[in-house]
Amino acid sequence: MNVLFSSDDKYAQHLGVAIYSLLEHNTAFNKITIYIVDNDISDINKQKLNKTADEFDNAEIIFLPFNKWKNKLHLNMKWDISISSYARLFIADMLPDDIDQVLYMDCDVIICESLENLWNTDLNNNVLGAVQDTVNDKTKEAVGLLPEDKYFNAGILLIDLKKWRKQNIGIKCLKFIEEKNGSVGHHDQGTLNGVLNGKWYRLPLKYNLMTIHYIFSYRKNKKYFKDHSNFYLYDDIENAKLHPAILHYVPSFTTRPWVSNCKHPKKNLYWNIISKTPWIDAKPEKDKSKWYVKLINFRYRKLYW
Repeated sequence: MNVLFSSDDKYAQHLGVAIYSLLEHNTAFNKITIYIVDNDISDINKQKLNKTADEFDNAEIIFLPFNKWKNKLHLNMKWDISISSYARLFIADMLPDDIDQVLYMDCDVIICESLENLWNTDLNNNVLGAVQDTVNDKTKEAVGLLPEDKYFNAGILLIDLKKWRKQNIGIKCLKFIEEKNGSVGHHDQGTLNGVLNGKWYRLPLKYNLMTIHYIFSYRKNKKYFKDHSNFYLYDDIENAKLHPAILHYVPSFTTRPWVSNCKHPKKNLYWNIISKTPWIDAKPEKDKSKWYVKLINFRYRKLYW
């Protein structure tokens, strides 16, 4: 299995947790090659990441410097995510030509079970597989989608690299950003949705179970986002919450597990895993959110939880 992460030094600790959880639940694979797009990760954290992988006989880490690629980005927006996220757009150029498939994952994830079934998923001739996200019509409209179109979260992507290369998806994404004058809503995720509308396969929700499904009930989720596309059914969501394959700690009206005051009901999984890694001495970070952000989060949790 080929897996790709992208990280800067700030997120190296969380990447380490994600890698440990991946390897701990996937010992049946003969080999797992983990490619890490390196956006200035320190030597100390690289050593810790290698040490994490060295605990498993089937794992190998290969670092891919990002400096060469990020200079190709021409962006015109204020940062609220790391530029490392944009590494997804260069995936076909970064990886060896003989790799036909890769599983991309964000760093803020916990793998809870074997990914063998996910890895062997038939994408039905689509470029990639992803989990549908909850967004409003305005978010879709910003990248050229209609209200009834499905929109995916780019935190977990099972990518057919043959089709990605053949269809020049990377080049199309850079052109899309240029046409938007360097400012695309939801950054590279919005870009991928704009370019790949109708060309992606919907994976089961359990392969990217986002925080919002714990924070909001099914009914309140639909009420808040007013999504006009066919979303997952109530039973699909409840089963995914009981048996997630990949937890994605998206900060939806709460902080992430490594930040104090996190309200995620499964935040302890993060700390259970970190105790097995070289970051065992890590402590929760202080919540640096603005007071009005905390107030908004509190109000929406009370209204919609």
